[in-house]
Amino acid sequence: MTLKQLEAFYWAATAASFLVAAQRLHISQSTLSKRIGELEAQLRQPLFNRSGHRAALTDAGELLLPMARRMLELSEDMRTQLAAGDGGLRGHCRFGVGELAALTWLPDLVSQAAVRYPALLLDPRVDLGAALEQRLDSGELDFAVVAGRSSRSAIASDAIADVRFCWAAAPALVGRRRTVDEAMLQTHALITMPPAAGPTRMLEQWLEANGLQAPNRLVCNNLSAIASLIASGLGIGLYPRGWLRRPAARKAVVELRSARPLPDVQYTFQCRRDDHRPLLARMRDLVRETVDFEKPSPLWGG
Repeated sequence: MTLKQLEAFYWAATAASFLVAAQRLHISQSTLSKRIGELEAQLRQPLFNRSGHRAALTDAGELLLPMARRMLELSEDMRTQLAAGDGGLRGHCRFGVGELAALTWLPDLVSQAAVRYPALLLDPRVDLGAALEQRLDSGELDFAVVAGRSSRSAIASDAIADVRFCWAAAPALVGRRRTVDEAMLQTHALITMPPAAGPTRMLEQWLEANGLQAPNRLVCNNLSAIASLIASGLGIGLYPRGWLRRPAARKAVVELRSARPLPDVQYTFQCRRDDHRPLLARMRDLVRETVDFEKPSPLWGG
């Protein structure tokens, strides 16, 4: 048997489908199936039960899976320790971040990785946290940096940063008023990200804890667009603290207060618990070195 055969089996067994596994390995689905078939022929027993809607592991496949994982981890350790000239990391790394990360520290992460690991090709994806968790769980991503901790048992979450959000509004909309209260929320639209976004989950919990209602909502899935809608006087909402300084200095927006402060939003580095490749530890360290959610956005404070 070969490492390529074991790799094909491992990802087919742990990804959402053979198609996702093939995409992870950058091979065709037919090549993936061929490698698994060769492995099954050598072992003289099937590893997948293909009779159902989705291929499921046989008893032999369940037995082989942890051994294949150990073999692949050992192979990765050998390659990492011996390939000192290029930092020991090579291949593709698919990962996900939210829009706030994409507009602040993502360029620093990519540039630092290019210097430290020139043989590693990064493939970042930007999406809402819930969507990134789903893609991570299905095997489409190596890791993700999202707001909050994952509720999925297969995903581990390590805290990397706390982010402060501030209330903001256009001066013409609120006049001299500077306090977010029931009257303001009843009068003006609350502009937010969709419910799946981490800052929105934090905001909903804050509203409930303070007994407040916001009946008039304007929901947008783009953080930069939300900042623009707020500055245009279409409602009140949240700015990341790092975005607020320049617009506030230009008096495009004003910061609002609340009787109880908004809690920080914790961002975490998430990866699958069964994935112990050195790649993830290295990228976790690099994320911690470059993460800076306070960095001004090029659109809203740069």
